[in-house]
Amino acid sequence: MKSAAFFVLRFLLVYAGLTLLYSSWFIHKYDTAEPPQTDPITRFVSYQVRYAADLIGYDASVLEDHQWYYATEDEQTMDTLYFGNEYALSVEEGCNSISNIIIFLAFIIGFGGRWKNMLWFIPMGLAFIHVANVGRILLLGVINVDFDGSGFHFFHKYLFTAIIYGAIFLLWIWWINQYGNTKKPEA
Repeated sequence: MKSAAFFVLRFLLVYAGLTLLYSSWFIHKYDTAEPPQTDPITRFVSYQVRYAADLIGYDASVLEDHQWYYATEDEQTMDTLYFGNEYALSVEEGCNSISNIIIFLAFIIGFGGRWKNMLWFIPMGLAFIHVANVGRILLLGVINVDFDGSGFHFFHKYLFTAIIYGAIFLLWIWWINQYGNTKKPEA
């Protein structure tokens, strides 16, 4: 019971701390700039998707800070991807997987384990989440361009979200079973 309480406390502290740091310092800095601009992490993800699209045969391009070209909600910034001359999708701050990464980190640090294992497991998990997210955005762009957006809402809101969170959950289970602070029964 005590270890469960410590897990919840560490999880909440890491999650709240990283979320506050990310949103109040990092994102706020770019959203409220004059003029507002897309943050560098979201821009990095946009270009990663562009490179991935080029690899599979699309002539992709990124229109940076697309919010400058038409009226948007306050503090809404985005880069827009085009596959050829066709609009593929816009990449906003919420698309950069930082919220997923924060949950992953909160789970791993919250559960605990040896730091030497965390030194390789956390970067491996971050890379996995990033690659999965780039693949998710790429597939959403393909759905918009090649399938006229048919099913975009379902894939974006439900299926790909479930896959990403499911993958994070499996990483956490892997951590618990292999490297976490658990007392193994004696043989």
